[in-house]
Amino acid sequence: MTRRLRPPRKPSCHPHHSLFTRFLKEMPKMDQSSFKLPSTFLSKPNPAVVQKTVINFKKTPLPEYQGLFAAILDNVLSRGECDDLIRAAEATTGGQWEQAMINVGNGEQMLIPDARDCGRIIWDDKDVVARIWARVKDHVPEVDLLKNMPQVTGSGPTKRKEVLHMTRLNERMRFLKYTSGQYFRPHCDGVYVTPDGSERSQYTLHLYLNDSDDATSGAQMEGGATRFHSLSSDESKYWDVEPRVGRVLIFQHRGLLHSGDDVRNGTKYTLRTDLMYQKLDEY
Repeated sequence: MTRRLRPPRKPSCHPHHSLFTRFLKEMPKMDQSSFKLPSTFLSKPNPAVVQKTVINFKKTPLPEYQGLFAAILDNVLSRGECDDLIRAAEATTGGQWEQAMINVGNGEQMLIPDARDCGRIIWDDKDVVARIWARVKDHVPEVDLLKNMPQVTGSGPTKRKEVLHMTRLNERMRFLKYTSGQYFRPHCDGVYVTPDGSERSQYTLHLYLNDSDDATSGAQMEGGATRFHSLSSDESKYWDVEPRVGRVLIFQHRGLLHSGDDVRNGTKYTLRTDLMYQKLDEY
C-alpha cells in the first residue's frame, strides 16, 4: 500500500539506513468520543522529582557518538497522567490504531512491516503539547539555542552564522502501540519543515506511557527499549533506554541511528513528537 504525503525534508543519516520517521499526512478531524483530558491536565508539577541523565556516549559502547545530544528525564508525568493521554488519543479514533507506515520519499509513505510493525494514532493538539513541554523545558536548557552546532543543525546554519531558538513542540503527536513481536528497525529521524518554511525540527521527544510494572494490558511488558546502534553495523555495539512510565527521552535527529527494539511480551505505548526551531533575526 502506498499513500501520498506532503514531501518532507530528508535527514542526514548513514547511507545504509535510509528510513525516515516523518509522517505528515493530515488526518481527518474526528469528534472525541467518551473521554477528554480534564482542563487541569498537567496544570501542576508532578509530585515526583524529575531526574535528568545526559547520555555520555564516550562511556558507552558507542563512543563514535561523542558530542551528540541525548538526555533522559524521569518522572516527568505520573502513571495516571500517562494513562489519561492514551485514553484521550484513543478517543480521537474510537479506539482504532492504524498500522504505522514509513516515509519512502517524494511525499509518499508505505507499509513495510519488515522495517516497521506497530500501531499508530496521529493527534494534533497545540495545547496538549504545550502542557507537556511546560513540564520538560526547565530541565533541558541545552536545547534552547543552537549556535555553531553543525553536529545538530548541519553545516548550513553554521556557515551562515545563524542562531536557532526552540519555539515549541510540534503539535503532531504520534502515539505508538507495540504488541508482542512488534518493532521499528534501525533508522534516523528526519527533519520536519513547516509549510511556510519558518520552522524546522532538530530533536525528537519520546514520552514513554507505560512500563513493565503496568499490568493494565493484561500481560507484563518486556523488551521495547529505544536502542542506539553503531554506524559500523556491528550489532554487538548498542545502548538501550528502557521504557519507564513518565520518562522522556530527547535526542537530536541528525546522526543518531536508533530503533524500537522488539517487544517480547505485553504492550508498549509511547508518544513521539519534535522540538521545533526558528532562526533568530538578531542575536
